[in-house]
This record gives sequence, structure tokens and C-alpha cells, in this order.
Amino acid sequence: MLALLSEIYWGAAVFFTAIFVWQLLATLFGHVGAADQADVSGAADATGAHDAVGAHDAGAGHDAQESNVHAADSVASFKLLSIRSVVAFGVLFGWAGVLYQRAETPQNWTMLYSILWGLVGMLIVSSIFYFLRRMTETGTPRIETSVGQRSTVYMDIPAGGTGKVRTVVSNTVSFVSARTASGEALAAGTPVVVKRVLDSSTVEVEKVQQ
Repeated sequence: MLALLSEIYWGAAVFFTAIFVWQLLATLFGHVGAADQADVSGAADATGAHDAVGAHDAGAGHDAQESNVHAADSVASFKLLSIRSVVAFGVLFGWAGVLYQRAETPQNWTMLYSILWGLVGMLIVSSIFYFLRRMTETGTPRIETSVGQRSTVYMDIPAGGTGKVRTVVSNTVSFVSARTASGEALAAGTPVVVKRVLDSSTVEVEKVQQ
């Protein structure tokens, strides 16, 4: 039994360490695999999904649904089981097992300590990538933040057509494509309010009644 456990620990240590070294070298030399791209694009995917939901929201229920999507994004972006976290578990589990065996720690305690070290590694790696994704999302302008903003028509909006408005997106003044809710034409300089998001680059606006 002891010999079998020793082989398991050594096997896990060598196998997962080799994968870890390969991932490290691949990242350093730019040959990032599909798994790396999936991790890096997690924030973009979450943003894209959020945009799609925002485009179909009705004005009345937009704020409530947006809050729900934000909560779902936060939970979904924390992925405990990913390739990197599994590799981290394997590396720490294997080497902890080897070291505790060499220290002649009882088998049961060796197994327990090894699993705990592996779980700690998974948690650390998952947390690192979670916060990296959240930082990326924080720096990404979200057109949904313009909803409810008082804005100004920057480029004439023709009847039934698209123009541009000057509005605030993620606390930054931006120029966004816009259509009117009623289909009426609005001249440049007309004060409007953003009612809802139509797609990832276009909003629907309504003239402010003065």
C-alpha cells in the first residue's frame, strides 16, 4: 500500500509539474493554447453575454435584469475547476505527498495534508484569474451604463435612421450610435435621454420634453 501511494504521489508530481512547465514556457514564448485563450477571453464572453441581454431588455425591467446579469457574471467568472487550477492541485498534491512520505508522516495524515495542499493551490489559482478577469471587466466600457443618461444629439438622427449622441458610458463621455424610440428625426443639439440598448454599439433615445 505504501509503495502504491508513493507511486501515485510521484506520478502526480512529475506529470502535473511537466504540464505546469509546458504551460509556463508556452505562455512565455507566445504559443498560448486554447485553454489559455478561454481564460483570457472569459471577461469578454461575460461582457458579450451581458450586451446580448441588455439589447433585448424592455425599459421598465432593464435595471432589475441588469443587476441579475451582473450577479450571474460574478459567480460564473469564478471557476474553481479549470485546467490551471487542476494542474495546481496535481502539483501541490503530488509534491506534498512525496515530502510528507519522506518525513515519515502517517499515511492517513499524508493523504489528508496532500489533498489540503492541492485544494489550497486550486483556490489560489482560481482567485488570481477571477480577480484578473474582474479587473479587465472593470476597465471595459459597458454601453448599458448609458441607459437613463441625459445626452445630446451629436450627429443628426434622421427619421427611422441612425445618428449619434454624446453621452456618458462607464463614466466617460462617448459618442454612440443612436435611434429614436418614436422614429422621429432629431437635429444635432437636441437634448435626449437614453432609454435602452439596441445592440453593442447602438442605443435608443427619446427627446427630452422641455
